[in-house]
Amino acid sequence: MTIVLALSLAMLGGAAALVLVRLFHGPSNLDRIIAAEILLVIVVAGVAIESARQGTSTYLPLLMVLGLVSFVGGVAVTRFMSRDSDEPTDVRRETRQQP
Repeated sequence: MTIVLALSLAMLGGAAALVLVRLFHGPSNLDRIIAAEILLVIVVAGVAIESARQGTSTYLPLLMVLGLVSFVGGVAVTRFMSRDSDEPTDVRRETRQQP
């Protein structure tokens, strides 16, 4: 069982390293936001694996809070990004009537 847990933590560490590269060198802000969300999911998975390794449930409130923060943060960023994309780029073009 400890080999599986150690392998899982190693794979999560590799995934976190790849996500950190995308977080720092992302070509756009949307890539960086998605990388931050994925990094938070990796942290939640790591805490869950550590809780399973120790055989205790003391980390469950932390997992609930991290999941809630991840969800609320994702919704807030999505609303912010969609509000910016809904505004017209050229108001004159939309108000002009077609002949």
